[in-house]
Amino acid sequence: MNALARGGGMLAVVLVVVGGTAGLGAALGLGGTTILAGLIALFCFIAANGGPLRPDLRLLAGFAPAVVAGAAGPRLLGGVSVVAAVALLVLVVFVSALLPALGARFVTVGLGLGLASVFGYGFQLTGSAGAAQIIGAPALAVAVVFVLRLLMGLGDPGRPTRAALADALAGPDPLSAERAVRLWLADRPRAWQARVLGAGLRAHGTSEVLRDRLRALEPEPAEALTAVLSAADGELARIAAAVREKHPPAELAPVARVGVDHELPGETRRLVEDLWSAIEAVRAAAAVRDESIVDFPRRLVEAAVRHEAAGALSWRSAQLRHAVRCALGMLVAIIVASLRPGDPLTVSFLMTTYAIMQPEWRDTLSKAWQRCAGAVAGAVVLALVLWLLPPSALLPAGVVALLAGLPFMQAKPMVFNGCMVLMSVGVNAATHRLDAVSVLVEYLLLVLLAVVIGLLFGFAAVPGVPKPPVSRRFAEATEAMGELLTAVAARLRGEAPERRELGLRFRAAVRTHQDLLNPEAGSRNPDEAQREALDEAAGGLRGLAASAGAMLQGGSAGLAAFAEGAARALADGTAVPSLPEPADDEQRLIADLLLTDVLRVQHARPALAAG
Repeated sequence: MNALARGGGMLAVVLVVVGGTAGLGAALGLGGTTILAGLIALFCFIAANGGPLRPDLRLLAGFAPAVVAGAAGPRLLGGVSVVAAVALLVLVVFVSALLPALGARFVTVGLGLGLASVFGYGFQLTGSAGAAQIIGAPALAVAVVFVLRLLMGLGDPGRPTRAALADALAGPDPLSAERAVRLWLADRPRAWQARVLGAGLRAHGTSEVLRDRLRALEPEPAEALTAVLSAADGELARIAAAVREKHPPAELAPVARVGVDHELPGETRRLVEDLWSAIEAVRAAAAVRDESIVDFPRRLVEAAVRHEAAGALSWRSAQLRHAVRCALGMLVAIIVASLRPGDPLTVSFLMTTYAIMQPEWRDTLSKAWQRCAGAVAGAVVLALVLWLLPPSALLPAGVVALLAGLPFMQAKPMVFNGCMVLMSVGVNAATHRLDAVSVLVEYLLLVLLAVVIGLLFGFAAVPGVPKPPVSRRFAEATEAMGELLTAVAARLRGEAPERRELGLRFRAAVRTHQDLLNPEAGSRNPDEAQREALDEAAGGLRGLAASAGAMLQGGSAGLAAFAEGAARALADGTAVPSLPEPADDEQRLIADLLLTDVLRVQHARPALAAG
């Protein structure tokens, strides 16, 4: 029922986006490319949603030319040179497979670009249209999505950012913290949000350190400290509810501190005081919101994207090798499809091949299984339809299957794939007056061929490229990050290394943390605990690389000592030192981000180091 409830929203979105765009396309005379416009609009809508309004619109504006060129370019070139058209499509697929290396925000961007391009070229092989219609379809799709996204976000443009900040405050989920940082940096960053984010990260980081110390305490002090941590979590959850609201509350109750009457060893009592001070700082920022814009985060975002791109553009990068395999797989699929021009199932064949090839080989295997099982199940249902119902029922059955399958697109992809069999075979057989049994057999054979191509290039290992276990990849990633932080600290003091050496350190650090998540095909499959730890460690390492770039542009000698402490903590698991005073808001935020990301890597260490 939950899946169906979520799918109901998906169905409404599809009907509005695809139906509205297709209706406009028909009114504007796009002819056969109307369905192309509707589906490209859906792909763009998926890519341009999930964040604050301004960043989403900026992303769509930058993404739009590539979509128009990717969807229309190969088809237009096809009239001049088939080789040039295929080369352009393969290049677009290569770029779309490489984009996720830039960060989580670009996963849907790469997916949208790839799907739009593959669908556009597949449509080229199955229909006819003029140049104006070919260009107009993706252009209309982008325009409709831009207007829809603008209308959806005008009422409260910053709601996703506030919601992400509230989620990060309410629970120490590392993925929530990473999303909050990413959305805040991408949006127009407000001063009060910077203070909420920094103090909230500091509070959760201090809380994690105190939880680690519980093991060394006697039962009574441990019980008292546990009560403090529970009260702190409650206060953060209460303040998070206020942060989530569009307007600040008329009155936000002061923080109710809970103390510890027992003797506490070492720095534990000071850490308790630091915890409550951080929570009070969060409350003060949320109660009186300073809406002024801070200007320093932009370089952090730019540096992070630049370093992620530099790390991916190396033959030692697993993401680059995946992009090459994906492009080669699509090239083979296009060659096969070109042998049957005009075949209405060409689009399904190309889209299936593209969807199966994933950066992680176990995901490729999962996609292949979902496609095969869904196709077989859909074929059984379609056989029953052909047996029990007259041929005239094929078209309405296909439409009903499409509407029934859309709610399960994400929650139950196997069900969705089965419904697509009924839709594709039923609609094509009815509209092209073909024998439904022959179309069904061909569909199943094409799915099988797509699975073979996807698995072949999804699992293809590059000769001479090692396949280290997860423990080795984790060790290499933490070592490279420690070397980068040490080099940044030396640079902040005015010492070596030179800029070129720093660039090499950045590329090595980024490449190794990308490889941590995307191992070479054929590597040993991690267990469930390791998969969660991999996500946490990779997120922490990605954040450390971004903070290292920010320190180079606005750091100080005080941050140099802090960076060296973070490098030691990565190497031996020791605690990160306190930030030297005095420190401005930017330095505090960078230090809080460093502390949070180091703790994420340390928490992942037990599961990964033993792998």
